[in-house]
Amino acid sequence: MTIPLQIKELLEIEAYRRTIKTLDHAYDVDLANACTPVEREKAQYRHYWETLLYYEQIAEIKTRRLVRKAERLNLSIGPADSDSPMWRRSSQLNSWILTTVGCSEVQKIIRKEYKDRRERDTTWAGVIIGPLTRLASVWLVERGQ
Repeated sequence: MTIPLQIKELLEIEAYRRTIKTLDHAYDVDLANACTPVEREKAQYRHYWETLLYYEQIAEIKTRRLVRKAERLNLSIGPADSDSPMWRRSSQLNSWILTTVGCSEVQKIIRKEYKDRRERDTTWAGVIIGPLTRLASVWLVERGQ
């Protein structure tokens, strides 16, 4: 039995979030036990780099999801390169991840495409249903007489 990709990704994200919570709690204890500012700074540094891995894995899953949705709609998003404000290189995973600006831009493009398709579909529905309704009303009027 295979798990659908969306459900698998949601389960992965939830597991990463639980791991981050666990790490946060563990490092809260370490920070509380730190006696000197140097020890506190070291604990904060370790905490940052250890949780960064999981945050980037979550961001990568979200990036893959948005890119798949855009490709399914035949939308063009900019190439992943260091000059683009939409993309950044992951320091932990060594892959390309959408930035916050990039995510919002891709989501905006996807929403616009869905809106355009919905408007196009409703226009065609009006073109087809309008004359059929008139035809049915004429038929019912003629049939009633």
